Amino acid sequence: MLSHSFIVNTGNVLSLSEARQKASQNSTDELIETLKIILNDEQSKGDNTTVINGKKDTSLQDVDRKDLKITVKVFISSPDVNSLREAMDQAFGALCTDTIESLVIAYKSAEGSDDMLSSLKKIWSVVEEYVKAEKLSSVGLSDINTNTFIELFQWADVKPNIVQINLATCCVVPPVLQEFTKENDIQLLTHSDPCQILPQEVLDNIFGSTTYLHWLIRYQIHLKCRGILSSKGYLLRINKTNEKLSR
Repeated sequence: MLSHSFIVNTGNVLSLSEARQKASQNSTDELIETLKIILNDEQSKGDNTTVINGKKDTSLQDVDRKDLKITVKVFISSPDVNSLREAMDQAFGALCTDTIESLVIAYKSAEGSDDMLSSLKKIWSVVEEYVKAEKLSSVGLSDINTNTFIELFQWADVKPNIVQINLATCCVVPPVLQEFTKENDIQLLTHSDPCQILPQEVLDNIFGSTTYLHWLIRYQIHLKCRGILSSKGYLLRINKTNEKLSR
């Protein structure tokens, strides 16, 4: 069985007129359309990895870094700390920055509550490393059970100060979470991301079967003074295996 990795950097999707013209652009629709566009571009091949880059974004090259706010959301389905570190380092490199103002982790798993808390502690230990190295400012979690979030908060050395909930699956903010965030000065935010931002059937359709998504990042860059979204893009790493008969 042969394995090959792909790291995809979409570049600024706001510069892709084809993607902008599509209606009903939730995160999944936008990502699918963007991947279809950039997969026709040149690919830089390594020994076991293919790097696929979208159009280079030059819109912010003359803007002072202190005038920008970078927010990142990491979607992962494994508590593998090395995978998360790889995702974070790819983000810093692709965005040509040493600091990110806001990071939210979206961890999806079928684990029970005890196993979920254990996995989140592993993930959060990596987040703490970057905060202590002054690479991250605000940090938080998305779509997390209230009791699990409170337990993680009480355990953590670096406390999460952001929690995101999806109002599509949670019509009312749990009162306990609302009270806890207020008491601990935590930003309680809502989002509209699909439960699976890149479903397996979509991966298989784009890249072929036997494809596994290690991590996916969505980043946004705003001009602080005007609050304008200047750049938005995705980074992802997938692994594809192909079975070949030995001769």
